[in-house]
Amino acid sequence: GNILGAEQHGHMEAVGYDFYCKLLNEAVLALKGQKEDEGFETVVDCDIDAYIPASYIKNEYQKLDIYKRISGIENQEEYMDMQDELIDRFGDIPKPVENLLLIAQIKAMAHQAGVTEVNINRQEITLRMYKNAGIDTTGIPGLIDRYKGAFVFRTGEVPTFIYQDRRAKNKDCTAMIEKAEEILGELGRMAVKASV
Repeated sequence: GNILGAEQHGHMEAVGYDFYCKLLNEAVLALKGQKEDEGFETVVDCDIDAYIPASYIKNEYQKLDIYKRISGIENQEEYMDMQDELIDRFGDIPKPVENLLLIAQIKAMAHQAGVTEVNINRQEITLRMYKNAGIDTTGIPGLIDRYKGAFVFRTGEVPTFIYQDRRAKNKDCTAMIEKAEEILGELGRMAVKASV
Protein backbone atom coordinates (compact mmCIF):
# COMPACT_ATOMS: atom_id res chain seq x y z
CA GLY A 1 0.00 0.00 0.00
CA ASN A 2 0.75 3.65 0.14
CA ILE A 3 2.48 3.86 3.53
CA LEU A 4 4.57 7.01 3.27
CA GLY A 5 3.01 8.50 0.15
CA ALA A 6 0.93 11.64 -0.22
CA GLU A 7 -2.30 9.98 0.93
CA GLN A 8 -0.79 8.94 4.27
CA HIS A 9 1.41 11.99 4.75
CA GLY A 10 -1.18 13.88 6.83
CA HIS A 11 -1.54 11.04 9.35
CA MET A 12 2.19 10.67 9.83
CA GLU A 13 2.65 14.42 10.20
CA ALA A 14 -0.13 14.62 12.81
CA VAL A 15 1.29 11.96 15.15
CA GLY A 16 5.03 12.27 14.47
CA TYR A 17 7.30 9.89 12.58
CA ASP A 18 8.49 7.78 15.56
CA PHE A 19 4.97 7.24 16.91
CA TYR A 20 3.68 6.57 13.38
CA CYS A 21 6.33 3.85 12.92
CA LYS A 22 5.35 2.32 16.28
CA LEU A 23 1.67 2.25 15.26
CA LEU A 24 2.58 0.79 11.88
CA ASN A 25 4.70 -1.94 13.52
CA GLU A 26 1.83 -2.83 15.88
CA ALA A 27 -0.58 -3.04 12.93
CA VAL A 28 1.77 -5.33 10.95
CA LEU A 29 2.25 -7.61 13.98
CA ALA A 30 -1.52 -7.73 14.53
CA LEU A 31 -2.08 -8.73 10.88
CA LYS A 32 0.49 -11.51 11.32
CA GLY A 33 -1.31 -12.66 14.48
CA GLN A 34 1.65 -11.77 16.68
CA LYS A 35 1.67 -9.66 19.80
CA GLU A 36 4.23 -6.97 20.51
CA ASP A 37 6.38 -7.60 23.57
CA GLU A 38 5.19 -5.70 26.61
CA GLY A 39 7.71 -2.93 26.97
CA PHE A 40 8.92 -0.78 29.83
CA GLU A 41 10.80 2.45 30.19
CA THR A 42 14.10 2.77 32.02
CA VAL A 43 15.05 5.99 33.79
CA VAL A 44 18.39 6.97 35.30
CA ASP A 45 18.75 9.55 38.06
CA CYS A 46 22.29 10.56 38.93
CA ASP A 47 23.67 13.69 40.58
CA ILE A 48 26.12 14.54 37.80
CA ASP A 49 26.47 17.30 35.20
CA ALA A 50 25.25 15.68 31.97
CA TYR A 51 24.39 18.09 29.16
CA ILE A 52 25.63 19.55 25.88
CA PRO A 53 27.20 22.98 26.47
CA ALA A 54 26.34 25.78 24.03
CA SER A 55 30.07 26.19 23.42
CA TYR A 56 30.28 22.59 22.10
CA ILE A 57 27.28 22.53 19.75
CA LYS A 58 26.08 26.02 18.90
CA ASN A 59 23.21 25.13 16.56
CA GLU A 60 20.07 24.35 18.61
CA TYR A 61 18.61 21.97 15.98
CA GLN A 62 21.85 19.96 15.88
CA LYS A 63 21.93 19.94 19.67
CA LEU A 64 18.35 18.63 19.91
CA ASP A 65 19.11 15.95 17.31
CA ILE A 66 22.19 14.83 19.25
CA TYR A 67 20.22 14.74 22.53
CA LYS A 68 17.58 12.57 20.87
CA ARG A 69 20.16 10.23 19.36
CA ILE A 70 22.09 9.91 22.63
CA SER A 71 18.88 9.07 24.49
CA GLY A 72 18.26 6.30 21.94
CA ILE A 73 21.58 4.49 22.54
CA GLU A 74 20.82 0.81 23.09
CA ASN A 75 24.21 -0.92 23.15
CA GLN A 76 28.01 -0.51 23.36
CA GLU A 77 28.40 -0.27 19.58
CA GLU A 78 25.95 2.65 19.34
CA TYR A 79 27.70 4.30 22.29
CA MET A 80 31.08 4.06 20.55
CA ASP A 81 29.63 5.23 17.22
CA MET A 82 28.13 8.30 18.89
CA GLN A 83 31.44 9.10 20.61
CA ASP A 84 33.28 8.85 17.29
CA GLU A 85 30.71 11.01 15.51
CA LEU A 86 30.83 13.72 18.16
CA ILE A 87 34.62 13.87 17.98
CA ASP A 88 34.55 13.94 14.16
CA ARG A 89 31.88 16.65 13.94
CA PHE A 90 32.50 18.83 16.99
CA GLY A 91 35.97 18.04 18.36
CA ASP A 92 37.08 16.76 21.77
CA ILE A 93 34.16 15.79 23.99
CA PRO A 94 33.77 17.98 27.09
CA LYS A 95 33.16 16.33 30.49
CA PRO A 96 29.38 17.11 30.66
CA VAL A 97 28.88 15.40 27.27
CA GLU A 98 31.02 12.42 28.38
CA ASN A 99 28.72 12.17 31.39
CA LEU A 100 25.63 12.35 29.17
CA LEU A 101 26.98 9.48 27.05
CA LEU A 102 27.80 7.50 30.20
CA ILE A 103 24.27 7.95 31.54
CA ALA A 104 22.88 6.79 28.17
CA GLN A 105 25.10 3.70 28.34
CA ILE A 106 23.95 2.93 31.89
CA LYS A 107 20.34 3.33 30.77
CA ALA A 108 20.88 0.87 27.90
CA MET A 109 22.60 -1.66 30.19
CA ALA A 110 19.84 -1.31 32.78
CA HIS A 111 17.11 -1.79 30.19
CA GLN A 112 18.76 -4.95 28.86
CA ALA A 113 18.96 -6.27 32.45
CA GLY A 114 15.25 -5.61 33.12
CA VAL A 115 15.79 -2.57 35.34
CA THR A 116 13.20 0.21 35.21
CA GLU A 117 14.85 2.71 37.51
CA VAL A 118 18.48 3.46 38.38
CA ASN A 119 19.25 5.94 41.17
CA ILE A 120 22.89 6.75 41.84
CA ASN A 121 24.26 9.10 44.48
CA ARG A 122 27.67 9.38 46.13
CA GLN A 123 27.09 6.49 48.55
CA GLU A 124 24.28 4.34 47.12
CA ILE A 125 22.94 2.67 43.99
CA THR A 126 19.30 1.59 43.81
CA LEU A 127 18.09 -0.63 40.94
CA ARG A 128 14.34 -1.24 40.66
CA MET A 129 13.42 -4.22 38.52
CA TYR A 130 10.69 -4.59 35.93
CA LYS A 131 7.95 -6.85 37.32
CA ASN A 132 8.39 -9.34 34.44
CA ALA A 133 12.17 -9.04 34.13
CA GLY A 134 13.66 -12.15 32.58
CA ILE A 135 16.44 -12.74 35.09
CA ASP A 136 17.86 -16.14 35.99
CA THR A 137 17.24 -15.78 39.73
CA THR A 138 19.58 -18.65 40.62
CA GLY A 139 22.48 -16.22 40.10
CA ILE A 140 21.23 -13.62 42.59
CA PRO A 141 22.68 -15.21 45.80
CA GLY A 142 26.13 -15.49 44.22
CA LEU A 143 25.97 -11.88 43.03
CA ILE A 144 25.01 -10.64 46.49
CA ASP A 145 27.79 -12.72 48.12
CA ARG A 146 30.45 -11.16 45.85
CA TYR A 147 29.81 -7.75 47.41
CA LYS A 148 30.23 -8.92 51.03
CA GLY A 149 27.26 -7.25 52.70
CA ALA A 150 27.30 -4.05 50.65
CA PHE A 151 24.69 -5.39 48.20
CA VAL A 152 21.17 -6.47 49.13
CA PHE A 153 18.09 -7.68 47.26
CA ARG A 154 14.62 -6.79 48.49
CA THR A 155 11.65 -8.70 47.19
CA GLY A 156 8.18 -7.26 47.18
CA GLU A 157 5.90 -5.46 44.77
CA VAL A 158 8.97 -3.89 43.14
CA PRO A 159 12.05 -6.13 43.47
CA THR A 160 15.01 -3.86 44.26
CA PHE A 161 18.79 -4.21 44.44
CA ILE A 162 20.63 -1.75 46.69
CA TYR A 163 24.40 -1.27 46.83
CA GLN A 164 25.81 0.91 49.63
CA ASP A 165 29.40 2.07 49.96
CA ARG A 166 29.66 3.06 53.63
CA ARG A 167 33.45 2.98 53.77
CA ALA A 168 34.29 5.57 51.12
CA LYS A 169 33.42 9.25 51.38
CA ASN A 170 32.97 9.86 47.66
CA LYS A 171 33.20 13.49 46.56
CA ASP A 172 31.03 12.82 43.50
CA CYS A 173 29.16 9.99 41.80
CA THR A 174 32.03 8.79 39.59
CA ALA A 175 32.99 5.73 41.66
CA MET A 176 29.35 4.75 42.11
CA ILE A 177 28.67 5.10 38.36
CA GLU A 178 31.52 2.66 37.70
CA LYS A 179 30.10 0.29 40.33
CA ALA A 180 26.62 0.60 38.74
CA GLU A 181 28.10 -0.37 35.35
CA GLU A 182 29.76 -3.40 36.96
CA ILE A 183 26.55 -4.54 38.69
CA LEU A 184 24.38 -3.92 35.61
CA GLY A 185 26.84 -5.96 33.56
CA GLU A 186 26.40 -8.84 36.01
CA LEU A 187 22.60 -8.53 35.91
CA GLY A 188 22.71 -8.33 32.10
CA ARG A 189 24.58 -11.63 31.98
CA MET A 190 21.83 -13.15 34.14
CA ALA A 191 19.10 -11.90 31.80
CA VAL A 192 17.27 -14.79 30.18
CA LYS A 193 17.15 -14.37 26.43
CA ALA A 194 13.70 -14.81 24.94
CA SER A 195 13.40 -17.96 22.86
CA VAL A 196 12.73 -17.28 19.19
